[in-house]
Amino acid sequence: MNGALYGTIWLALAALAAAELGRRARARWARHAWTLGAALTTAHMLLALGLRHGWSQAAARADIAQKTAAVFGWAWEGGLVVNYAFGALLWAEAAWWHLDPAGLERRPRALTALVRGFILLIAVNGAIVFASPLGRVAGVPLVAALLWAWRPDGATDGAPRSGPLAGKR
Repeated sequence: MNGALYGTIWLALAALAAAELGRRARARWARHAWTLGAALTTAHMLLALGLRHGWSQAAARADIAQKTAAVFGWAWEGGLVVNYAFGALLWAEAAWWHLDPAGLERRPRALTALVRGFILLIAVNGAIVFASPLGRVAGVPLVAALLWAWRPDGATDGAPRSGPLAGKR
């Protein structure tokens, strides 16, 4: 059970990081890697809800609140909704990338920053803050890969050199 539960999310994060690196290089396969990341994230969420929480939203919410309290000292119950929002965002990005890649590339820079910020928040918390010590060994390089993919290219305005997430002003 734990192998499938954790394996899906680690593979998802690796696929998302690979997709962002591929997106920067304008690789044709990158959007498929992103979609794989979204699918694996969904599989992880379904496995967690079914195997860990007996399909109970209340049990999942309470478990996430308890884990949040253990780390931050605050039993916030909104974590489950944040997880669902993350999954929805991944699928929205995948759909946009497949259906209108040029439109995704032209989206406003502020929206790109918002999307990246939310993805980074979830990735850092999931792969580093809430991860086991061994999990952090994988989490740090995967988060670093995302940050590397999102780095400015040295252009005068500091914008990433290319790709749909580069955005426009």
